[in-house]
Amino acid sequence: MPLSDAEVERYARQLLLPGWGKVPQDFVRVSRVQVVGGGPVAGPALAYLAAAGVGTILVDDAADAAAEDAAGWLWPPDRVGQPRSSVALESLRGANRFAKVRLHATGADPTAALVCASGATAREAAERARTAGIPHVVAEGDGDGGSVVVVPPGAPCFACAFRVGTGIPPPPATAAALGALAAAELLMILSGASLPMEGRRIELVRGHPQSRPTTRQPGCACGAPRVV
Repeated sequence: MPLSDAEVERYARQLLLPGWGKVPQDFVRVSRVQVVGGGPVAGPALAYLAAAGVGTILVDDAADAAAEDAAGWLWPPDRVGQPRSSVALESLRGANRFAKVRLHATGADPTAALVCASGATAREAAERARTAGIPHVVAEGDGDGGSVVVVPPGAPCFACAFRVGTGIPPPPATAAALGALAAAELLMILSGASLPMEGRRIELVRGHPQSRPTTRQPGCACGAPRVV
């Protein structure tokens, strides 16, 4: 189904971007993105996806809102102690009437994933996306910077690109930049506006992104043929 007149009006500015247009926007519209994690990195990413017109956003976060989550745009201080996912749904409801925002549940069948977590949670979520055969992007804050690992279909997996960090949470501005960057990278995959899309790791150091291609580690399971 082509974009309606109301949708064309809503996305008018981004439809004019070089390499974008109605076809890429339609690809984004029919996508279902699972967003794993919450907090200062996930908040801007969720807002970015909703504003860009992702058809269905599946919020996957089991934690309660904490005081530090107020820097994540979606969780005001008076909601501390409440489920982060429920608060996020309420905050995003008015972002874009064409985007559906729901809680992730078994059988949701996402077409892509955005992981805004760290440590074991990030690794497990990325591996689930890999075995499901869906494109995914992982954003991890670390100290004054962080990283965004882009894994389109067939690219080296997150484990191949993983680097041990300090475990220090990033400041709010850095977290927001990481979330927005990760969302933008996923949108480029979903829209097909930048093909061929290769796997890469983007390091954000003091606000400056440094990108390099990822390489498959010898013997990694991501190099084996996928069983369907």
